[in-house]
Amino acid sequence: MSAMTGRWRAQPSAAIALLAIISSAVGIVNRFPYDDRYIVELNPATRDLHRWWNVFTSSYWPKSYGGDGYRPLTMLAFRIEWALGRGSPVVFHAANILLYAAVSVLVYVLARQLLPEWAAWATAALYAVHPVHVEAVAGVVGQSELLVAAALLAAVVLYLRDRARGDLQPRTIAQIALLYIIGCFSKEHGIVLPALLVAAELTVVNDGVRVPPDSSLIRRLRPFYLLLTLIAVAFVAIRSRVLADHGLGGFEPFTPFSTLHITNGDRMLTALGVVPEWLRLFYWPAHLSAEYGPPDIQIAQGVGLWQLPGLVLLLAILSLAVVLRRQRPAISFGIAFVCISLLPSSNFVIPAGIVLAERTLLLPSVGALLVAGGLFVAIAEYLRTRDRSFRWGSRAAAAVCGIALLTGAVRSSQRTKVWHDNETLFQQSVIDSPFAYRAHYMLGAWDFEKKRKRLGEAEYRRALELFPYDAFLAYNLAEQYRRAGLCGPAIPLYEWSHNVEPRVTLGDAAYAECLLNEDRFDDAKAKALEAISAGASAREMRRLIFLADSVKAAGSRRQARRSAAAEALSGKMPHPLQKTANKVAVPITTAPAKAV
Repeated sequence: MSAMTGRWRAQPSAAIALLAIISSAVGIVNRFPYDDRYIVELNPATRDLHRWWNVFTSSYWPKSYGGDGYRPLTMLAFRIEWALGRGSPVVFHAANILLYAAVSVLVYVLARQLLPEWAAWATAALYAVHPVHVEAVAGVVGQSELLVAAALLAAVVLYLRDRARGDLQPRTIAQIALLYIIGCFSKEHGIVLPALLVAAELTVVNDGVRVPPDSSLIRRLRPFYLLLTLIAVAFVAIRSRVLADHGLGGFEPFTPFSTLHITNGDRMLTALGVVPEWLRLFYWPAHLSAEYGPPDIQIAQGVGLWQLPGLVLLLAILSLAVVLRRQRPAISFGIAFVCISLLPSSNFVIPAGIVLAERTLLLPSVGALLVAGGLFVAIAEYLRTRDRSFRWGSRAAAAVCGIALLTGAVRSSQRTKVWHDNETLFQQSVIDSPFAYRAHYMLGAWDFEKKRKRLGEAEYRRALELFPYDAFLAYNLAEQYRRAGLCGPAIPLYEWSHNVEPRVTLGDAAYAECLLNEDRFDDAKAKALEAISAGASAREMRRLIFLADSVKAAGSRRQARRSAAAEALSGKMPHPLQKTANKVAVPITTAPAKAV
């Protein structure tokens, strides 16, 4: 280990930054995949800097795509990057790569305050090449993750620096407050900073050895934490005003949560089942995916044995943090860092728009690797007690670290290519997660966009087989059929989507149109009235109702003529056109009422 650190002693930070750039540089040629298209490429709000301050009163997602989320500083960064590169994705990806290098260096600076220098370098180097970070770096929208990570890490570094010397200085308080504002307004996950600082106070800060802290320490830190609380309250108030229709979470809940109508308890049980997957991604990210969801990941509808591993692991990890608080404070702090930074997207506290996404692990993985760094130190100390083993062990550890760095860099570079464009990403997602219904859903949507209708239909059908409880999936396939003039197969899908989620009124007008085309006149009228109530064009729907009544009436007249003709041919009643031919043989006494 000493040989390795001696090699990099002159410029360790530069080496960390270089590793981060090497592992992600291939992404510079990526386009705008997945959410990048709707939030950046096709979003008029990112096109120029005119009235740039409007980002603070606008949602993150465009109104046409739900209007949820609030990340004004991220949107401002997108506007600046669009102006610099005239919409070229190169500028956006270059910004992400440079931000990733900066975050990796901040991880090194933080780890150096908690661990020996060699362990700090190894921790940050592993962070710089970690494959689970690819989604946050290779996708433009991951810039929010990078911005909030940079802000929060810088704030923790400043806090630990001053607390190691004594009390917080006024300048440091101002800097941390500014970083907190930047973090919150870049992404809502930044709100956890005060909890991270409290965790640091109770674990790695010298004064925090006593639990609870003495009254004098609380008195000295109270104004600082009150300031952070005021910033948090102001942020939540502003965000809630902008996102008035989206609740505290600010995003529409994960679709399976809403369509299955699960309780808060079931949502938390679902999160409990994801715990092993988080740990795997932190420490063995051999398999990665852009899609995590049912049925690949189960959605809880009551207590089940499959949640037991997550419960055991979570309790063991939390217990370890408590037990090691004095002996290994860096490990204890790392565990706390993971748990706190994961909370906003974990579904343990509030419903999230995802069940798991790799990009949300960028910040929590800092804590996971601090835990690894603490374990490196513990192993080195154990080997040092055995003189003969130490030299052999240090060489072996250096070799393993080198192999891990090389493997991580290669894996990250390869994975970054998957995010080059939608064609590559969606095709690979089905390979990575063949039992995640959204992987097939997204590939199907892309196939339809590229006019590959048969392939799109097959992927949509496969998605419905895997998870027949997504109302929007059924609706979108129905729309594809309707646009192709196939209302017959579209109607059952419209009906299915409304049965799955009666509150969703999306597509009522199209549904009514298909019912009319299939001669279901009364059903068409009823659905048209529902569409008017849901906000559809009253003029168009009244026209549809008029057509339904007219065609139904005309159909009744046609049916009457057919019935009369059938009776005439059977000899029960003469047809009006037979009057002349039959006037002698069969005298006519009365004419049919609808003979004309």
